[in-house]
Amino acid sequence: MVSSHALVGERDIFVAKGIAGREMHDTPPPYPYGWFAVAFSRELTPGGLLTRRFMNRDIVVYRTRSGTARAIEAYCPHLGAHFGHGGSVQDEELRCPFHGFRYSVAGRCTYSPYGTPPPAARLGMLELREVCGVLMVWHGPPDQQVWEIEPPTEELGWRTMRTKKLRFHSHPQEVTENSVDSGHFGVLHGFDGVRTIDPIIVDGPRLRARYAFTRPLPLTGGISTEIYVRVDGLGFSIVELEAAGWAIRQLVLSTPIGEREVAVHVGTTVRSRGRTASSRAAWMPVEAVLERIALRIVVTELRRDQEIWDHKMYLDRPAIAAGDGPIAKYRAWTRQFYPRKES
Repeated sequence: MVSSHALVGERDIFVAKGIAGREMHDTPPPYPYGWFAVAFSRELTPGGLLTRRFMNRDIVVYRTRSGTARAIEAYCPHLGAHFGHGGSVQDEELRCPFHGFRYSVAGRCTYSPYGTPPPAARLGMLELREVCGVLMVWHGPPDQQVWEIEPPTEELGWRTMRTKKLRFHSHPQEVTENSVDSGHFGVLHGFDGVRTIDPIIVDGPRLRARYAFTRPLPLTGGISTEIYVRVDGLGFSIVELEAAGWAIRQLVLSTPIGEREVAVHVGTTVRSRGRTASSRAAWMPVEAVLERIALRIVVTELRRDQEIWDHKMYLDRPAIAAGDGPIAKYRAWTRQFYPRKES
């Protein structure tokens, strides 16, 4: 007869082996390469300067008087002063608060109080793009080719975006993975009749997919919704949805600010139904309310995910089930955004 102690011991060994085999740990992937949001465009006015946390370090974004936006490493190459603490924009140049050195938008030192600027005094420049009203900054090794974000081609009729910033205990790969994890749409978010219209398509750094579901609504049969997911890298994600005759666009952009910490820029906008000045004025109050509701819904659903993210463990090799959606294909696609592992 086998003792209960022996059975417990064998079970513990089996569980331990199972955990080790799936690499069950809470070490997320490193900071991914690609484009990541640091601010909404309207936050950075001409002559303005902002400090942002980016991949566990400070960077500075500024806009010249003529409107040119730049992103740089936060510290002056002269003697290390932080531009975000006392630095200023003077017309088209950035001025250091410590000794008054000035720098052009190309990063070259144009002025030193001591005469000729030292040749080594050059700013650490970062690639920056403004897409859909968001300042996106590139993160990647110097030898990697910078690819471009593919914005929506149809921009006519969309209203000014309503925005909100959130912070989560998570990683961009996990935030974006929600776009393809169709299994959690019904369980966590309560959507009915979830189905895939177009399976995910990956093309280089881009991923596209289309889903449909019914969003439950009291006293009705719910609202039939179709969503088109557009992902460029792990930091730029747009969801365009059609519901009750309305076209709504949602941004959910996650940026690493530390290990397992992301800043998330959220935005919603509605395509106006007005085609003339008078009809646009008539629809404006309705559209404004709808945008506020849409933003509130997105934030509410993200808070549901947050309950999971705050306490979940990252599994490098998860035990994926058939109903999870194309997570395995998604995980394979994400590998391009990390350093290659040595064989």
